[in-house]
Amino acid sequence: MTPEMATDLVNRAIFSIIEILLVLIVPGLLLGIVVAIFQAATSIQEQTLTFLPRMLLTLLMVVFAGNWLVQKFLDWFANLSQLIPGMLG
Repeated sequence: MTPEMATDLVNRAIFSIIEILLVLIVPGLLLGIVVAIFQAATSIQEQTLTFLPRMLLTLLMVVFAGNWLVQKFLDWFANLSQLIPGMLG
């Protein structure tokens, strides 16, 4: 395995991880900003008001994007299983 192959493999792994995490984290972040603006406007400082909607949205994102997430993992491991013999041989 050459250093170029190793860095390419790591780069693709990191890009895939970031892509998967962004699908789960960004909607919760945007909802958190909306809820924070609502809390600031109404002076309501309830902790469950920030936590519960973000948790439910993240769960919904896992449900709706779950097929895509699993497909990304399967594609990554299928590609990795094809690359391993070439790297070792």
